[in-house]
Amino acid sequence: MFDEDMKRIVAETILCYVATTNEDGSPNLSPKSSLRVHDDTHLMFANMASPGTVRNLKRDSRIELNCVDIFGRRGYRFVGRATVHSGDDPIYLALKKDVAAEHGDVIPVFDAVMIEVLEVKPVISPAYTFIDGVTEEALRGAYLEKYGVQLVGAEAAE
Repeated sequence: MFDEDMKRIVAETILCYVATTNEDGSPNLSPKSSLRVHDDTHLMFANMASPGTVRNLKRDSRIELNCVDIFGRRGYRFVGRATVHSGDDPIYLALKKDVAAEHGDVIPVFDAVMIEVLEVKPVISPAYTFIDGVTEEALRGAYLEKYGVQLVGAEAAE
């Protein structure tokens, strides 16, 4: 299900957003910095500080994730069902180990959330539709400038 572009967007997006439904039916939107591709049909993230998200998923497994490259002005919406893993579950232990390798032991991982992705929808800026000849490269340059971002290293050389 996931193509290389989807995997790249997930890997390179610093902050994604997860939507679940609260018990009263209201939306719950939670930022995630630990989202990763698990395999070709599953995403996962660490519950570090999201007790409401986990509580919602244990009651109603429906979930939607939004990952957008803010400079390229495009990304994906991933719709699916989630399961929560903790304790001695191998999924949880593997994710906890990965997070510790990235950040040390200072950031707790209370659960691993595994998402079976059932549908993927593109997220794309209206600029691609309404501005003749617009390219991702042009939008990227405009938004890097807008946010005052200076590329360094290999990115600057490209």
